[in-house]
Amino acid sequence: MPDRTAVPSQRSGPAAGPGAPAGARHGGAPDALSPRHPGPAALARLARTRSGPGDLRLLLDGAHSRRLVLLKSLLTRLERRPGAVPGPVLERFEAHWRLLERAEARDPRAVRDTLGYPSVGTWLTRTLTAPDGDALAHCLEHFGSVAAAAALRSGERFTLDLPAPGGRLALPGTGLVESGDPTLRLTAHGRTAHLTAGGRAGPVLLRLPGRTSGAGTGWRGLARLPGSGAFLDDLDPYRAPAEGVGSAALLAAGPDRTADEPWTRRWRAALALLRATDRARAAEVTGLLRCVVPLARPAPHGRGGPKVSATFRAAPGAVFATLPDSAADLAEVLVHETQHSKLSVLHDLLPLHEAGPREVYRVAWRPDPRPFAGVLQGTYAHLALADFWTRAALRAPLAPGARRGARTRRDSYLRQVAEALPLLLESAELTEAGRQFATGMDRHLAALTRAAGERATAFGAMSPFGDVR
Repeated sequence: MPDRTAVPSQRSGPAAGPGAPAGARHGGAPDALSPRHPGPAALARLARTRSGPGDLRLLLDGAHSRRLVLLKSLLTRLERRPGAVPGPVLERFEAHWRLLERAEARDPRAVRDTLGYPSVGTWLTRTLTAPDGDALAHCLEHFGSVAAAAALRSGERFTLDLPAPGGRLALPGTGLVESGDPTLRLTAHGRTAHLTAGGRAGPVLLRLPGRTSGAGTGWRGLARLPGSGAFLDDLDPYRAPAEGVGSAALLAAGPDRTADEPWTRRWRAALALLRATDRARAAEVTGLLRCVVPLARPAPHGRGGPKVSATFRAAPGAVFATLPDSAADLAEVLVHETQHSKLSVLHDLLPLHEAGPREVYRVAWRPDPRPFAGVLQGTYAHLALADFWTRAALRAPLAPGARRGARTRRDSYLRQVAEALPLLLESAELTEAGRQFATGMDRHLAALTRAAGERATAFGAMSPFGDVR
């Protein structure tokens, strides 16, 4: 197994911000696994669904620490059950881990950013729940791709043979190469890296500061969403849960489906609306979002069918969605799902409630009863939407028809939150921090209602958005 005292090492704590080293020391380093808790001022800002740069750093550090906990859990499992996978699989895992250590020593930010990519969280969760034997061995092989992606970004020199299930090799946060061969060799030196399969030359990767690009037969790079550091991820095999998303169990869409959908155009328009309405809200979305994962609707050619968006606790920073019908709808999805990621990380840092899943409650935005955690998540996300559309109705340079639409959406969300908040405020399941948080939400609702200047009477339709899972 990897060295207990260097897995990779932590040299500065989470307070160092987004560029802090990866830090997952197997035998210690409590600062790596115990991030800062939000203080009263940060908790009050977050309760209003707002966040400052310091709050974003705290949330990013919290998400990073949770990723390290999962990684440490995987190491602990392999250490305690070395017979869980065949010896050669374990040996390859150890070699990949040593590469990750070298990359972390060279460029801690590169390792942190790679480990923080949402698909790595999905992969870790699937690996930790895989039974011993072939299923676990299959999942562990992907760790080589994770280590290689980090090493490429760090500038480390290496040569590595990587498994390519189905003839495809995916590098998280980078792209995918299709060669048809079960194994690919990746040789990295200087500013370039070369892929070969069966002795044949393949794509060439260019190592640029903070990112890797590629060119050549079989290479597909992730598409960057304009005006942000996020990607439209329709390539990574671990980009979405294997069981699908939502009650319809929608699967992640591939390039054959997304090529015909105007994701980039709609993204540009949605981001423009966010920035025109609330630049701080837009900065929050672009600061926390790492990727949008398109979902394939079951109808022919992806048209029609259910509208779904979701967030998963294992993959903060990822938004899973079918293509929204308009820029306003996509802006709603981004605001809504960003709140789910924020609240999930916040609850990890500072527990807000102690409720289990057994007690359920009726809410205006879902036809099915929700557990307490779902009520809190949904109320918080809808409060952010009420805030967003209040600002749009009052301030944004919208056409008269769009302004009327903003007021309708604002009124709907204000009413939904007003109905749900008493369930939270009257609950005995809230912790002291949770009670302060819910009280802050209630005060913000009152301020938004006053800003609206009228009673919010519209119910609107059921929300297509899913609570975080």
